[in-house]
Amino acid sequence: MVRKKTSSELEQAEIKLQSLMEKRDALNAEAQQARQERDLVHEKKREVGARLRPLKDRRASFAAEARAHREKRDELQAKAKALIELKRKLRASGPTDVGAELRALTRRVSQLEMRQQTASLSLSKENELIDELKASMKRLKVLQSLKADQDKIVKEVRDLDSGITDLFRAAEEQHESALAMSAKARAAHEETMGLSREIAALDLEGNEKHEAYLAARGKADEVHAKVVEMREKVLSIKGAARAEAREARDLLRQQNRSVRAALLDEKKLEASADAALRALMEKGKVEIGR
Repeated sequence: MVRKKTSSELEQAEIKLQSLMEKRDALNAEAQQARQERDLVHEKKREVGARLRPLKDRRASFAAEARAHREKRDELQAKAKALIELKRKLRASGPTDVGAELRALTRRVSQLEMRQQTASLSLSKENELIDELKASMKRLKVLQSLKADQDKIVKEVRDLDSGITDLFRAAEEQHESALAMSAKARAAHEETMGLSREIAALDLEGNEKHEAYLAARGKADEVHAKVVEMREKVLSIKGAARAEAREARDLLRQQNRSVRAALLDEKKLEASADAALRALMEKGKVEIGR
């Protein structure tokens, strides 16, 4: 015979099942919420990362431009220093200042020529004058040649001075440009670091949300296993109840059949007795009231 289950046991099992289902659904909702929050954090991280990439490119561009300006500055300064060294060598190799001697000798030659033309001299004095004039003219030509070389060197040195000044000015401009680009690169770097810190924080938050999602989902799975177990228990109790009901119905039907059979047998006996009585009475073999 099937073990009878009380209605209170089924009710308690159904209440427990409903409670477990509600708890499972709440945990699933919690997991869904954590997953949505995690996805939002990841989406924000992707947005920040999209802003970070071009910013890194800008920083690299500024840094590269600053390096180019510094390289150009160093190149210009090297050229200026080379010109300074060349100017030093020109001055060292060139003649000393011959201007004063050339001017004095020019006046002396003029005086000698004037004396030769106007003064009455003896032959010996005139020869001395002529010799001195020749020597002075010879020295004058040498000085004039030296003066020409000196003027050429002075012009070259002057040109070098101008070139050196221009080079240093251009180098300074390159230096200022390098400083400006470096400042922009530093500003971009600071902004980059800020975004990098934001991404790191979002990454940490995303991991926490993901762990919360996994924890809630794990608990939901555990409760779901209990739901399945409790549902099987409820179904088992209901199955037992149905079996009991079937057994009761079968017993009732059997009893009804037995009663019906008994009633049918009793009616047959009464009918047989009535028939026998009538037969006797018809044959006159039965005495009434004897």
